[in-house]
Amino acid sequence: MSGPARPFATVLGLLLLVGGPVWPARAADAQAPAGGRSAATQSGWWNRLQGPAEGEPDGNPVRPFLPAAPKPPTVPADSIATSGGAGQVDKVAAIGIDLTLTDGAAVDGLVLRLQESKAGGANVGADTAKVTACPATVPWGPSQNANWRERPAADCKLGSAGGVRAADGTWTFDLTTIARLWTAAAQPLAPNGVVLAVDPAASPSPVQVSWLDVDSGQVAVELTATPAAPTPAADTGAASPPEPAVAAAAPLPAGSPYDTAADARVFPASSGGISPDPLAFATGAPTFAATPAGPGAAETGAGPAPGEPAEVALSAAPTPPGPVLRARPAVDFWEHVPGPTALLVPVAAGLTVLVGLVLGPIGRPAPVFRREGGVSRALARRHTAA
Repeated sequence: MSGPARPFATVLGLLLLVGGPVWPARAADAQAPAGGRSAATQSGWWNRLQGPAEGEPDGNPVRPFLPAAPKPPTVPADSIATSGGAGQVDKVAAIGIDLTLTDGAAVDGLVLRLQESKAGGANVGADTAKVTACPATVPWGPSQNANWRERPAADCKLGSAGGVRAADGTWTFDLTTIARLWTAAAQPLAPNGVVLAVDPAASPSPVQVSWLDVDSGQVAVELTATPAAPTPAADTGAASPPEPAVAAAAPLPAGSPYDTAADARVFPASSGGISPDPLAFATGAPTFAATPAGPGAAETGAGPAPGEPAEVALSAAPTPPGPVLRARPAVDFWEHVPGPTALLVPVAAGLTVLVGLVLGPIGRPAPVFRREGGVSRALARRHTAA
């Protein structure tokens, strides 16, 4: 190789080495949206000619001596296949799908993409074949050319998706309906993947379609989902209530009879405005005072205009220096007398009256005479004789 061509060949080899495996990796690792993720997990296919035949009784004594059917040469080692002929299905395939959604997300679409095998004889009548994907109702494992009786059961009445083939051999299955069954909030269907089978009645006979399996990296699962609506953040800071506006009391008219000393207490407007009694109202409490109806009311002595209520201003009485005298609350004496004591008072009064009536004059107190001794009597006689 010449000198100028050698660097070009080296660069081309490096590009092929780095860029060669990139495309299969992208097909296998389809990125899921923010609402969840999806991926193909396993694949397998089952052959009618493998294992016990349809209708063969269990425990057939001849079955253990029959050799296993060889793998058909029309199905490549890296492929799965479905075929049919004579009005019945000969092979079925299955794809396992892992589908996970975030909390509150909803499935908008789920698409399965398969690529036909390019091996010779792997596909017969694939361009006109009708293939249907139905949800598997039982778990299954990866296998190739497995026993027909071990194929996974499927229920196409729950949901199905018809395959759409492109000119380049790419098959597309819209599994949105089945995906919603897997992610239903109430009684969801177990996500066991889908079973692929040809419809022999709607396909040419014979027909076979072979796709590259999951291990080849040519199986793609594309999910579109709507994530849950974001929860609004809780308002932790409670709005403080606005401070009430305090208006100064309006000045009293000149010469008003309510113009008293600074020690006066303010009364509500309904009680006359102001009282000179220092014990009438607690000092410093918010009170109300009557205000004149408008300018000129003090000069004319006119009250508020008819139909217009008098304005009331809110003020706080200043706190005078020194001790604060407060009004003594009026307390009913009998509210603090125990019940048994209150009952004894009329009983005692009644007994007193009854004793006075029974005794009469006998009950009156007897006069008290002072007792005199011998000396006192002698002095008394001498004073009488004198």
